[in-house]
Amino acid sequence: MSSSAGAGRALLCALALGASACGKFQQARECATFVKTVNAWLASPGSQNLTDNGGSSDPKRIAEQARRTAQHYTELSQRLAALHIEGEDLAPRVTRYEQIADSAAQALRDVAEALDRGDLENARKKRVDFDTVAQREAPLVKEINAICR
Repeated sequence: MSSSAGAGRALLCALALGASACGKFQQARECATFVKTVNAWLASPGSQNLTDNGGSSDPKRIAEQARRTAQHYTELSQRLAALHIEGEDLAPRVTRYEQIADSAAQALRDVAEALDRGDLENARKKRVDFDTVAQREAPLVKEINAICR
């Protein structure tokens, strides 16, 4: 083997290691950005008592709270979409997180609309839909934490 072939291999190895390190750096940066975004959303005033209606049984008040919470989830989805995460491991999970936020927002808007119509049974069903959507978050957070550790 010539010394130029050996140097070429060494250069290829260095480039491969560098690309791997760059990929890890990008993933770490994207993870930090994602976590910062979600934590800021959770800390915002709209996240406090997301589904708490203050103990009210007034359908109009509950519908208004559902609308506010739906808007808050829509804002989360928009913030996540604006991140433009590209990492092959993280990007599909961020997309799923956006979908959860969108589904949660839609379920809550459906709750409010049913309450506006006085359809308490449908409102209850839509609230169950919201709870089902919300249950998808914890396993996804666990996956994201495994990637971003």
